[in-house]
Amino acid sequence: MKASPAPGVRTAPLSESGFRDLVLASIEFQWDRFAYYRQLCAKRNLTRADLLVFVADGAYHKLPSVVSSAFKLSKGMIEELNDLAVPGVFQVSSSTSGDPSYIYTSPEELAHITSRYGETFGFPGVSVGLAFAPSLRILRALSKKAEYRGKKAVLRMLLGLEGSNASYERTYTTVDVEVLKTLVNRIAGRPASLRKMTAAEVASIIHNAEAQGQGVSLGGLTLLLRPYLDEFREGEFHLHGKGHVAFSGGGYSGAKGTIRGAKIEKPAFIARIGAVFGIEPDLWGTNIKDIYSFTETAAQIEGLWDAGHADFLFRPGPDCRVYIVDPETETPLLSGRGLIKVVAPYLTGPPTAANTCVLQFDEAEIVSVEADGHVSAFTHASRFAGVEAAGTIGCAFKAAEIAGV
Repeated sequence: MKASPAPGVRTAPLSESGFRDLVLASIEFQWDRFAYYRQLCAKRNLTRADLLVFVADGAYHKLPSVVSSAFKLSKGMIEELNDLAVPGVFQVSSSTSGDPSYIYTSPEELAHITSRYGETFGFPGVSVGLAFAPSLRILRALSKKAEYRGKKAVLRMLLGLEGSNASYERTYTTVDVEVLKTLVNRIAGRPASLRKMTAAEVASIIHNAEAQGQGVSLGGLTLLLRPYLDEFREGEFHLHGKGHVAFSGGGYSGAKGTIRGAKIEKPAFIARIGAVFGIEPDLWGTNIKDIYSFTETAAQIEGLWDAGHADFLFRPGPDCRVYIVDPETETPLLSGRGLIKVVAPYLTGPPTAANTCVLQFDEAEIVSVEADGHVSAFTHASRFAGVEAAGTIGCAFKAAEIAGV
């Protein structure tokens, strides 16, 4: 079993053979442990031996995937898809739809995912992190409320914040609990009182870093940053090459968890960030990025801003394989748009959930693809237009029919 690296330290890239061995071990265990996955394969007339041939040939796209919506609480399959007999906790999604996903995760895998966020959110030489996000205190309280079947839970967003915190000397969050008011409210049976950092406080943090010549990383949720952009004037800050931006979790549609706002047009949004924080356009392709990840997989895919595509250009790392597939047949596409299928084996031990291969109801546009069909770069990632609010899909979507969700 591999130990996770120190936060912010890049993991050594996997070789092709190393990746294949990990997929083999994960798929074998997943077949043996989860009857649901065996039934899923049986509906496609696939045997265990067939899966092993797919892996040996590097044809990972042929491995049947569990659709991400199967892990949602409303589907009633949490115990079928997760191995609750071993030590672990549930990772829980932010649940924009109000129906969270539950992924049971071992302590080792949890540490790995958290450490990876330290890598993906981190920038070399940056010492100050400013997260437009709820505080650790809030996220830990929400995690406690998400416990299920006597098992502890942790919001995936909390792992991101903990991982990024470890990358910086100082980290600030813009939303926290007002402790005294909350105590009074609890006595009166009222909800907690939250406090949002003022624009003046945000400005003070950035100006102090500027004065000390320190790098600053702005991150968190796009919907929580945008109100500040409206309050600041162009040229408010002069970060230049010491200014960095790293978002995760989407929200460009105007919704993330319980947070709501207007739809974000990315090119105008990035231009406004550059103008306010003094980050020149020729730095956007190195200093501004987004992290594509979702609770149902450990994979985290970094995307730097790309002026040519007017969007982030995501490049999957060696710890996963991404395919853009036809929505009805799940066949890998060589061009155009399709659904995102991710194969990400466990790196720290046997799977604790049936999520080695997941079909996510997000779509993206292929930029470049390898000979075996896996995508080396994609852009314009967004929620699949056929997904309903609860995360289900229309009756024409065959992968969902096969999965029985």
